[in-house]
Parts: sequence; C-alpha cells; structure tokens
Amino acid sequence: MKSNRDWNNINSLEIFFHGLIMGTINKLPGISGGLYSIVIGFYDHLMNSIKNINNNTFKNLFLFDFKKLNSSINGKFLFFLSIGMIISYFTTSKILDFFLINYELYVWSIFFGLILGSLYVLIKRTNKTNVKKLLILFVGLCFGLLLSFSEPMMENRALAFVFFCGFISICGITIPGLSGSFILILLGNYELLLVDAVNSFFDLIANIFKNENYPIDSELIKILIVFFLGSVIGLIILSKFLSFILKKYPIHLNHLIIGFVLGTLPIVWPWNKVELGEELLTMFNNFYGLIFILASFIIIILLNNNVDKKNLRSNR
Repeated sequence: MKSNRDWNNINSLEIFFHGLIMGTINKLPGISGGLYSIVIGFYDHLMNSIKNINNNTFKNLFLFDFKKLNSSINGKFLFFLSIGMIISYFTTSKILDFFLINYELYVWSIFFGLILGSLYVLIKRTNKTNVKKLLILFVGLCFGLLLSFSEPMMENRALAFVFFCGFISICGITIPGLSGSFILILLGNYELLLVDAVNSFFDLIANIFKNENYPIDSELIKILIVFFLGSVIGLIILSKFLSFILKKYPIHLNHLIIGFVLGTLPIVWPWNKVELGEELLTMFNNFYGLIFILASFIIIILLNNNVDKKNLRSNR
C-alpha cells in the first residue's frame, strides 16, 4: 500500500515511536512488523530503503559520510526506526519473561489466537485459486504436518543454528502476514533468543550504567550478537528476493504460508506448550485460556479491517 506521506521528512520522534511498536509486534507470534508497516503506510518506503543497501552503503558508513548515507538509503528513517525496534526488544523481553513464568498458559493462548487470526486474514485475502495453487498449499500443509508430528525441535544454542534463526526469522518484516516469532517457536529457540538472551544483555547494561550486580551469562550475550548479525544479513539478502516473490507471486506465496501454518498449528496449541499441573487442569484456567485465544483472534481481525479501510481510501 502506498502512502502519500514523505517519510524522509517525518519527525524523528515519530519514526522512533513506530520502531518501538514494530519491534514489540515482531516479538508476538502470529503478527508481523510488516503488517504494521502496511497499516501505517511506510512498507514500500522501508523495503526500498533496505533494497538500496549495497557496498557503497558500508563505505559511506566507515567514512562517516552521513549525508551520502542518508540520501542513498534513507539513513535517517532506517536509523530511528531501528533504534526504536532495538529498544523495544529489551523492554518487552522483561515483560514477556514475567508472564511466561507466571501465566504461561495464557501467554501461549494469546499467541495461538494471534496465529489463528493471521491465518484467517491470509485465507480471506486469497480469493483467486486453482489446482496449481492448491497443490502449493498442499505442499506447505505436508511440510507443516511433518514438523508437527516429528520430534519437536528443542532449544539449540549452536551458533550456526542461532545465526540461521536470525537469518530466516527476519521474514516477518519483509512478508506481511508471516510472523518471524512464529518461525522461532517452530525452531525451538523463541524463549532463548527473544527472552533469555535479551534479558541477559539488559542485565549487562544495568551492571555497566547502574552499578548493579546481576549475574551475566556470557554465552547468552554471544548468542544474542550472532542472532543480531544473522537478522541484519538476512534482512539485506532476503529483502530483494522476497520482495520479488511477493510482487510476482503473491497468491502462490499466500497458499504456501496458509498450508504451512495450518500444518504447524498443533505445535503451538497452548495446552501442548505447558506442563499441565493440577492448577492448569481446572475449568477456570482452561476457560480463560479460550477467552484469550478468542480476544487475540478478534484483535487481528480488527487490525486487518483497518488495513482494508486504508487501502480503500488510498485507491479512491
């Protein structure tokens, strides 16, 4: 969706604020930062800025030639958006950590509802289909089911795998509707990379600037750095390819994602993600779990309706 706003001349504080929200959204399975950028109207601007990154970009960066950097890749826009996203990762990780420890069933219920909502949106937007596209959906479904009924992927701290997680999960920014956090859940590293590692780095910063004495896991710091590098490199490399696929074969891609998400739903079923003690077997907890699924599902539907209304206004 195109926007009439000139995002190169938008106030830096507003761009930073959008980065905060986009970073928070990227940590929620089932909803992508790319979808938020479409709602606000800077998706095309963001994709064009990323696609313009090349060897000259890094040359200008090392030479501190910020004027050329800003003109070639919309540097001001990318800088303040990125800073907002990075800061949001630290603030939301502490909140997620608290709720995952104390209300694990409810957190996974919200995540499941968000994923269901995104699936509904994708199905609603896929109004053109044929045998070929249904075969693509079937391929995605089979792959998803293969993941669901094979041995679940456990937390993996191998740096090569962590780099891969960063590289592939960045798809949530470039492909609206595909959640990078959902991919991390399937890979078994969601809590490691978006909660534990980020919290460890947050504690390190607190020790340096606030003279605190929090215990620091150096391995988690290393993991976070590798994950960050994988995300940056993935964003630069995949943005051009995925943008090409999204523009040339949007319906085919939607069918593949729908099939894949359908097949992997058993993996993120909330009652499969928690250890069912007696307190979780009560009707009260189960009822509230279902309420959270329904509420988060409705949020995605309302968000999608807002996108559709903006599209109608922009096409008039």
